Amino acid sequence: MAAVSAYAAKATLDWLLGGAAATEPAAWGVGLSLGVPSSVSGSEITTGSGYARQTMVMPAAASPAGTVKNTASMSFGPFSGAASITGIQIWDTILTLDSGNMLMYGVLSTARTVGIGDSLIVASGALTALMT
Repeated sequence: MAAVSAYAAKATLDWLLGGAAATEPAAWGVGLSLGVPSSVSGSEITTGSGYARQTMVMPAAASPAGTVKNTASMSFGPFSGAASITGIQIWDTILTLDSGNMLMYGVLSTARTVGIGDSLIVASGALTALMT
């Protein structure tokens, strides 16, 4: 996951160049996309499908590469409807759908199709966030 959202890009520039102070989120949530996410749209799955954002746990970033991997697995579902999941996002809140600010986004290396009763698990160490 290498893409930074428009919100995070502005916040980073403000913080780096002294334009405004950044506020660290109290929690981070990971969401799933039905469509391909972009810097301004997560294409997040609707909550009525058995879906909810999951809490993300990350350590400090590696140095000097600037990468970080999740340290706890995340389980989405069970889903109450079929869905083709193509992307993933990191949010500054665990609250679901249209809440908070998207920070980073990316596409799955392999799209996943879930059916009724299925769950999608992101294993510990499977989600990599990096700044390029």
